[in-house]
Amino acid sequence: MQNPPEDKEQSLEEHLAELRIRVIRILIALAISASITFFYSNDMIKSFWKTIVNIDEIYVYSPLEWIVTRLIFSLLISLIVLYPYIIYEFYLFAKPGLYEKERTFLKRLLISSYFVFLIGFFTSYEFLVPFLYRIAYSNIAYPYFSAGRTIQNALRILIIFGLSFQIPLAMLIAERLKLVDYNTFKNFRIPVYLIVLFLVMNTVSDITFITQISIFLLFVAMYELGLVLLRIMAKLP
Repeated sequence: MQNPPEDKEQSLEEHLAELRIRVIRILIALAISASITFFYSNDMIKSFWKTIVNIDEIYVYSPLEWIVTRLIFSLLISLIVLYPYIIYEFYLFAKPGLYEKERTFLKRLLISSYFVFLIGFFTSYEFLVPFLYRIAYSNIAYPYFSAGRTIQNALRILIIFGLSFQIPLAMLIAERLKLVDYNTFKNFRIPVYLIVLFLVMNTVSDITFITQISIFLLFVAMYELGLVLLRIMAKLP
């Protein structure tokens, strides 16, 4: 038998006040982390650039472009690093209203989700994205990449890859929570693929379309893997 939630019947104002306090803590932590990252962002971006593009020269076409690039880079890196703390704050906010079984399930979900994202992100950073850039621009004699557009696009691709690796996990969770069953995932996969293809083509910049196709194929592979795992889970006692 499940233990009842520990909710103390707080009023709406009390809930909002607690949420505001936790959001403020998150924003303070994010501001501190982004400020520290921004201080070191010059060297970090150079290393990032070398890994992704494999070119020593960084081309910046305006002072504002470099500042904005450093800010976006610092913010995204800080969000990735602070993700466990951010989720922990929201977990503490929701914890009083959860049963013990729900808390255990949620903690396992959040931990596994973060590590799966990191695996996808760093695998893409070390292998997939550099490979895509080499193929996409191998025929360009003088690849004067814009630092701002190149780095922002690379970060966008890395985050998409990281999130794509979580698709099987998300499908298993949705099925366990009885939000979406296997047949629904299977029957609607073609419309889902078309929607994802449309979104990728309109959010990722690559005139060769190699990057967009790679992201789409990764999504399809992860979705199909999710369907396989659902079938396996259905056969288990």
